[in-house]
Amino acid sequence: MLSLHLPLMTAALIGAHPAPGGETPFIRAPFAVVSFTPGKPLKDNGWREKIYNRRVTWAVVEEAGGPVLHGTSEGTASMLYRDLDFDANAEPRVSWRWKLMRLPGKGAENDHTHDDYGARVYFFFPGWTFFTSYVLEYVWDNEAPVGTIKTSPSSGKCALVVVNSGTPALGEWVTVERNLREDFTKAFGWAPDRNVGGIGFMTDSDNTRSYAEAYYGPVTIGK
Repeated sequence: MLSLHLPLMTAALIGAHPAPGGETPFIRAPFAVVSFTPGKPLKDNGWREKIYNRRVTWAVVEEAGGPVLHGTSEGTASMLYRDLDFDANAEPRVSWRWKLMRLPGKGAENDHTHDDYGARVYFFFPGWTFFTSYVLEYVWDNEAPVGTIKTSPSSGKCALVVVNSGTPALGEWVTVERNLREDFTKAFGWAPDRNVGGIGFMTDSDNTRSYAEAYYGPVTIGK
C-alpha cells in the first residue's frame, strides 16, 4: 500500500515509560517507548487509522506478558499510525518484537498487485510538503532475503527493509533491532536530514485477496 498517502505528522513527543518485561539490552537507556493500552480505544490513546481498502481488525490484547497490538486482515488494508518526534541521528536505535501468524498469498513480486505484507512497521520522515517526505518501512517478506532493501512500487521515497522472511519463524515472537540512521542512509544515500515525525503499523492482504495476521509488541527508541 502507498505509505505516503498519510497526512504529514505533527510533532508530538512520546514520553518515556517502561515496557512490559523491562528494557531490551539493545537499548540501555530508552528515549521513548511506543506502547498500547489495554481496555482503551486506540483512538483515545493517540492512534489514527488510514483506510486503504476496508479496515483491518485491530485490537490490543494480552500476549507474551503484556499488552500487544493484534492485526487481522481478510483482503483488507488499513494502517494504524500516530505522531512521534525524535532525531534519528541522535537516537538511531529502535527495537520491537512481532509475531506473524499467517503470510498473505504472494511470492517474490514487488509490484502494485502483490504489495501485501504480513507485518509492517513504518517510520515517517516528513518534509515541508508531501513530495519531500520519506518513509522507512520494515517488513516481514514472503521470500526476499533478510537485509534486502526495496523501493515501494507506489513511491520512490518509500524504502522497504526486509527484516524477517518466510515461514520458519511463523507463530513465534521475533525481536527486531535496527539502526534508523544506517538504514535510511543505505536506502536513500544520505543521513536523515529531518526528524522522524510518526510511526505506523500495517498488516494487509487486499491486493492478493488473501489473509494475513500478526502481533506487534511495544517499540523502544534510544541510543
